[in-house]
Amino acid sequence: MIYLKCDRCDKPLEVDDELAGKKVECPHCGDVNLVPEARTAAPVGVVSSPGKKPGRAEAAGYPPDHGPEVPVLKVRPAMLRARPATFLTLAAGVLAGITVIVLASGTGHLAKWMLWPGIAAALACSGVLAVWKVKTMGSALEISNKRSIERRGIFAKATSEVLHDAIRNIQIDQTFWNRVWRVGTIAISSSGTEGVEIQVADVPNPHRIREIIDLYRPL
Repeated sequence: MIYLKCDRCDKPLEVDDELAGKKVECPHCGDVNLVPEARTAAPVGVVSSPGKKPGRAEAAGYPPDHGPEVPVLKVRPAMLRARPATFLTLAAGVLAGITVIVLASGTGHLAKWMLWPGIAAALACSGVLAVWKVKTMGSALEISNKRSIERRGIFAKATSEVLHDAIRNIQIDQTFWNRVWRVGTIAISSSGTEGVEIQVADVPNPHRIREIIDLYRPL
């Protein structure tokens, strides 16, 4: 297997040995790249060791578990995909309020009566969306090649982390609609404690997150 980096998007690629010296198209951006003859080319962040078989993470195109700590993935809770009905209702309320305000800009008793309810609806719905957005920005799950870190808060911050070598269990909870929209709650516990140390709700693609973490676990 030959590893290389796309010239345009810098995404790691891996191709079969028989494509050495030929041109291949990047599946991420469509750019055409020339495959090197040597097999020493490696993905971004990978330090190749001659004669050493690449680990599971390295073979999948991610930074290896050895060497310095480097970030691999960072995710925040989703809004639309996590609660589509609530999000669409609030967005519709904002649009309806703005529409009423525009219609109430005319003259007449009815127009003046419609103005304040329109303003109230637009402000209330947009305010709820803004608070919701701030809450999602204050929660994140960061994955490096060494550990998983949960970060909470914007002004007052709190963190919880688990080394990948110490992870005992990864739980994913999804309702039926969570599975349809591919979101869920991911919880991580280590062998040193009985409870859950990291728990982040409404994260997109939780199964992909678990697959990435499993690449660094001693399974």
